[in-house]
Amino acid sequence: MLLILSSGGRGAREISDRLTRANADYIFHFEDLAAAGGFGKGDVIVGKLSYRSLARIVRRNRVSAIIDSIRTPDAHGSLAALNVAEDLKIPLIKLIRPTVLRNVSVAADPEKVKCGVDYSYAGVAAKINNTVGGAVFLSRPVNVRVIAEKVFDRNALYVPIPAAPEFDVDLALQYGVPLLNVKQYNDLGGKDGIIEVLKDAEAKLLITDSALNISDKLAAAGEVGAEVIFTQTSGFDYEHIFDNTEALAGFLEEKGLIGVVDDENSKNKNKDDNDNNNSDEGVKE
Repeated sequence: MLLILSSGGRGAREISDRLTRANADYIFHFEDLAAAGGFGKGDVIVGKLSYRSLARIVRRNRVSAIIDSIRTPDAHGSLAALNVAEDLKIPLIKLIRPTVLRNVSVAADPEKVKCGVDYSYAGVAAKINNTVGGAVFLSRPVNVRVIAEKVFDRNALYVPIPAAPEFDVDLALQYGVPLLNVKQYNDLGGKDGIIEVLKDAEAKLLITDSALNISDKLAAAGEVGAEVIFTQTSGFDYEHIFDNTEALAGFLEEKGLIGVVDDENSKNKNKDDNDNNNSDEGVKE
């Protein structure tokens, strides 16, 4: 039995459809009725998640693996899943929205831009530890903090924040880097502003997500010779993390947690169903 922790929406239906094709046994958990309302099929549990409630669900349903597709960063349910999976010795798989390198073609001198995707915070930290030079973060405090905890020399980490009449100490402390390395800038919304930040930090790395201004980030990094690393935004590090349902299903198949789907038979069955439907439509009056 698989347990899927979900925020609802199209993502829940995609997971359900893929697991159904594999004839897998699964149940969904939603934290509220609004998220569960659009699901429409399958076994569903609705309620707030805690460590105790999740552990009880896992034990009662003999859950063999947890799939966490909660979209909210730093979610309490995701933290509970990490702890329960570790204590009960079952796999935890994280499913996130994909990081898409959009607009690479319009970045200045795109052949100069070195960029990649690393969903492992430990992997990003290792990259920083093995790079001589500064690392600039354009990301949420929770992501920066988790990565910073794994970095040997935090004095090489820099975070720009929007300029304000008074320096926001509370915000700056959330990043987990030296307070003096959290600096205010008037312009963080365009290429020139990002170039200024990277030059001030003598940055060799720009750590970010794909939320905003991708082309400006890539262009600025290419201008100063910095490498761009796109990472995930969950706020937690995972051993198993995927950004699409097919990759997730492939992992589940490999681990023997679901059956292997015969896609050719599935296509033939869908074709037969469509032919039958068309035939039925043909005799309607």
